[in-house]
Amino acid sequence: MTDIMTCTNLKKSFENGYVAINGLSLTLHEGEILSILGPSGCGKTTLLRLIAGLEIPNTGSIVLNGETLFDNKHNVPSHKRGLGMVFQEYALFPHLTVSKNILFGISQMPEKEKTERLAYVSDITKINELAERYPSELSGGQQQRVAIARALAMRPEILLFDEPTSSLDPEMIGEVLNVIRDLIQSKKYTVLFATHQM
Repeated sequence: MTDIMTCTNLKKSFENGYVAINGLSLTLHEGEILSILGPSGCGKTTLLRLIAGLEIPNTGSIVLNGETLFDNKHNVPSHKRGLGMVFQEYALFPHLTVSKNILFGISQMPEKEKTERLAYVSDITKINELAERYPSELSGGQQQRVAIARALAMRPEILLFDEPTSSLDPEMIGEVLNVIRDLIQSKKYTVLFATHQM
């Protein structure tokens, strides 16, 4: 199997002295699904945020497809890392429609490519009929599917899921997990999935 990402000896502590990550190393292979399982507060979200470039490690390195994203000499900005992150609280822009939320991260692309990308991700996440609605008009499951579509629109090397079902009602959990399962099985995405639910 081809290595797509390697994290080596990552450490992250915060100003209050709390050590969230201490000497963590992992390798993610292309097309693999790796789940990080643990209780709330054990560092799962911090790990994903370090990989995504939303937090800065104290020490260690992160390498994606042979490119160093972070070490003591490098720190590639989050928007240039080629990763898609789906947050547990959706993180949609309330003043933008579904289609504009999805297009937000790819606004610099040519119009034809944006249109094609929007149609593709809307289709595979089953949100075609929601394009002109606002987040406040959507259920939790629909909002999470929009968040997944937005992450996919950037054609990420890796999809990072941070507790994607923890804010959902029980009946919505299956809906979102089915979308994620279909994506992984049909499109062979590489996924790092943080959860506290076995």
